[in-house]
Amino acid sequence: MTQNERIVNWLSNGRSITTRQARTWGVKRLAARVHELRNAGYSIYTNTNSKGVTSYRLGRPSRAMVSAAYQTFGSTLFSSDS
Repeated sequence: MTQNERIVNWLSNGRSITTRQARTWGVKRLAARVHELRNAGYSIYTNTNSKGVTSYRLGRPSRAMVSAAYQTFGSTLFSSDS
């Protein structure tokens, strides 16, 4: 299983992940993996707590985000051919 697959499986179960947790799996650059997953179409949100610890969670894009994507890229973004 790839690092990205493992991260998606973890997040798909409603859990969040921090860099510290990811390091226990051998993931040294969690932010880079998250970037790759976002480019692959996963809606991953970033949360930072009051102590500055960043965590990532899988979410659903808001209507505003979908609207912004549509306005920027047009309907071809949402075609089943992509």
